[in-house]
Formats: sequence, structure tokens, C-alpha cells
Amino acid sequence: MARKPISRTLQLKPIHFSQLKSGPKIVLADLMRELRDRCPTVGSRIWEQMVRLADGTQVPQQCYFFNNFEELDDDTCVFEVWSYEPGAIPPTLTPDPHQANAVIDERAGAEGDEARELIYISYILVYGQAAVVESTRGAGGIMYIERYLNKLVRQFSLGRGYNFYFTDAVSSGLRGEIARGGGAKGFTLGLSESVPNTDSELLGMLSGVKRYMPSTGMMTVEWKSKDTLPTEKVIAAYDEAREQEEIDGVIIHLADGSSIRGAAKFKIKKTIEVTDVGGKNPDRAELIRKMLVYLEELCTPGDNGKRILDESGALADNEIFIPNSRRTKERKASK
Repeated sequence: MARKPISRTLQLKPIHFSQLKSGPKIVLADLMRELRDRCPTVGSRIWEQMVRLADGTQVPQQCYFFNNFEELDDDTCVFEVWSYEPGAIPPTLTPDPHQANAVIDERAGAEGDEARELIYISYILVYGQAAVVESTRGAGGIMYIERYLNKLVRQFSLGRGYNFYFTDAVSSGLRGEIARGGGAKGFTLGLSESVPNTDSELLGMLSGVKRYMPSTGMMTVEWKSKDTLPTEKVIAAYDEAREQEEIDGVIIHLADGSSIRGAAKFKIKKTIEVTDVGGKNPDRAELIRKMLVYLEELCTPGDNGKRILDESGALADNEIFIPNSRRTKERKASK
């Protein structure tokens, strides 16, 4: 019996590198070439996310490494970020640290409807100043891809100019909806379960509240303000909440009494269907082909004559959402 195709979401993520007063402009393809040359094997590019136990010792909680890096041209490349929980997968599935790239039978461990991914794989297609990302939440989301690669930048002392972060490409519709409602006066978040030792400030705060007042059901937290909240902060909270699978039901409340429940529709993204090769893993070749088709769509003018990305991968006619914490002044180049 043929498997049903699986849905995957492709997100457009503009890329920003640390601003330096001097030096060449860096794109993510440049960084990935540097890391490829410095990390020839799987073992040389593994990052272990540690967790502290009650007795103070630290043990690996999750392992990350990039895999199958491929250059398409000077500013375009594709690669994967793999994630797995050490000790939770059979030895036959554990990536060989001595290989240039990990190769695993994606169908191993799959048993009918109960099949689940034991190794989570995120796919990143880089085009100049932007990337198309397909990231499963089980891999920690886009935040962990960014964090992992920046860890390698520091590990190999590449310099502050190689530090980067992903942002959101937001159509003008979301800000327009907030403005038409008189601005945001609050938002509501639901939490299904508390998560200890999380790196998300928002999830950590909500988890602390849920642990203080434990329950088996959904905990709902609502923020209200007499004054209009900064739009950037509201969108930042929404964006962070969407990255956490434990957070559900994000609602933005507006000053005129209305609310926005489907803010995700304002982000530039596309849902596709891909063949399931087993264990709810997408067919790699098919997925990358559809990512390239989506990239072509982003670069092609629409009926209105406008396109989303220009020839450098920069947004041509849409907004980039950058949280206030990212709006830093120019830094001096590292000596």
C-alpha cells in the first residue's frame, strides 16, 4: 500500500550578518564553504547541546551537525542540519563520525502508522542574502540551526563578521492589520506542557508559571496593556511562540476589540507535499527540487510586475522583521 505524501512548509528567511565598518560583504554560502573546509568529517562538526542534571553534571541532550553541503554557484548552496538525541537511537542509526557525510537508511525503524523520525533533518537552500528553510520542529526549529552554525563560527575563531541570524520576511499585510485595529493591546498564548532547561526565554517563563500551578490541561496566559504595545515586540513574541511546539493558540488582541488568530498567513512561506520514503521522512531529491522551484517563484515577477527577491537574494518589495534586540549599531571589525 502506497504511503500518503507528507506536508512540509518552506519558509523564506532573510539572513543578516554582523555589521562591520570594513571588510567584504559575507553571505551564508561563504560561511558554509569555510566550515566545509575546516570540518571535513561528521565528527568534526558535531555540536552537543548539554543539559545540567540535579547533581551538577552535564550530559549531551541533543546533537547537531550539518551534512551533504553542495555548492550550486558562488552565492547559492544547499545543505542539511541533522539532529538526534544521543542514546535514544539504535547504534545502527548513529552517524559515523569518521565519514564525510552521514548516510542512514531513512526507512529504518519505521513501523506503519507509529513510524517516527529518530533523526531529524532540516533542509536549507541558500540564495545570496536569503534562505529557503524546511525545518521540522523536532530538530529544535530554525533557532537551533542559527545557534549551531554560530557555535562553529566561535569554535573556529572566524571573527565576529561571520556571526549571523535569520529574520522573517513579513508581507505588509500583518502590520497593516495591526494598524487598522488601532495597534496591539495584548496577546494570548496557550502552553500544553512545561519544558525544563529551554533556551527560549518565552517558553522558559511560561514553563515556570505552569510548574508553579501544575495541571494536566492547557494553560492559557493573556497579556493586556492599557497602552498600545510595540508592534515589533508583539511580532517577536509571536515568532518565538511559533518555533515552540509546546505553545499553542497564539492570538494578537487589537485596540478596537478585534483579534488576529492567523498571523502566520502574513509570513512568506509555502506548504508542499513530498513523497514519504519511510518514518515520515521526505524524499530528499524531490524536496530539494521543490525548494528550487519555490526559490524560482520568489525571484519571478508576479501579475503585478513585482517580485519578492532580487538578484542578490534581498527582499525586493516586502518587509524584513528584525526584533529590537537585533537592531545593533555597527561593530568594529575584529582584529
